[in-house]
Amino acid sequence: MFNVLFIDDDSSMLHALQRMAKRLKPEWNFLAEQDASRWNKLLTEQIKLDLVICDYQMPNMNGVKVLAEVSQTQPSAIRALLTGDPTEEVILTSGKIAHFILSKPFNEQDIVYLFTCIERIHALPFSNSVREILIASSSLLPQPDLVKQVRVILENDKFRVSDIIAVISHDPLIVARILQLSNSAFFGFNKSTLSIEEAVKRLGVRLTCNIISAIAVEQATAALLERAEHIRINEHAFSVASYTKRLGELLDLSKGVQEELFATALLSAIGELVISTSIWQGKYANTFADWPRYKLTAAVSAYFLTSWGYSEQVCQTLLWSAAPNWVYSRQNLSLLLFLAKCAAENNGKIPPNVLDLFSDPQLRQQLQEL
Repeated sequence: MFNVLFIDDDSSMLHALQRMAKRLKPEWNFLAEQDASRWNKLLTEQIKLDLVICDYQMPNMNGVKVLAEVSQTQPSAIRALLTGDPTEEVILTSGKIAHFILSKPFNEQDIVYLFTCIERIHALPFSNSVREILIASSSLLPQPDLVKQVRVILENDKFRVSDIIAVISHDPLIVARILQLSNSAFFGFNKSTLSIEEAVKRLGVRLTCNIISAIAVEQATAALLERAEHIRINEHAFSVASYTKRLGELLDLSKGVQEELFATALLSAIGELVISTSIWQGKYANTFADWPRYKLTAAVSAYFLTSWGYSEQVCQTLLWSAAPNWVYSRQNLSLLLFLAKCAAENNGKIPPNVLDLFSDPQLRQQLQEL
């Protein structure tokens, strides 16, 4: 059972939230408070909040300040801001405090999405103390606004490619990177194009959107790291992604699987980018001193992508790539990602001691040809 607190000075909105929530999750415990200054009076020592949904515009105290208080006394709670003013100023001021920003009036799809994320975050195999640190560290890298906009578009079943283009056209660096990839021999295209619409069609909407996410994360973390370290991490992630493509071709995987592996490898840089920042090193590094780095980066990447609403498949692939199941199958993407990382770190070759873990001699022979 999860404990959820709603804070809103509008009693009708508060009742509507409670009614919907109880219908969606009757087994959860829901609390409500109209007076933002008294939210913590509802709590007892036995109640530990898992989720707080707070209105932004309230008398005397706005939602950002309330959620800042929540973060101090309930560090393991996911924080969501409900606002009827989704302007850039609101998003920028609340982005480091609120994990989620929901539009007001809310709709059921938004609440279902939020509840699902809470369930998936708590399903990750972490202790409560580790989960608290991961939730606290999410302020280091809020989900980039561009990624939020693209994901909102994708949630609409009737979206058009032109909708995505309209969003990314304001970011020349992302447009340039997508055009570069869509004209690359790496992806098998031998005819050049300067049309962003054609570029998106060539790469496919799903792969394009994951590439947008990876680039937006790169941009968001650029100021947090030394330039040389930032470049190294991103180049390594692209190298791993390149080897997933070669593995996919070698093992005759479907185009869809190859695209998912490629995108997941790009997104795997998130963990490394976060734990390499001076803020992480100063606050959290000692807690994880006995964690192997590959395990920590996989865990951080999986947490961030889960909290951003990425598919369970992508998040599990990242998480289990640190310790994959060694039974090969076309569905064992964690193992394939692990092998791509091995190749990227060993001059393009999978080490013999890794190959020896496979009992199938034909498979070992195939992987030797990488």
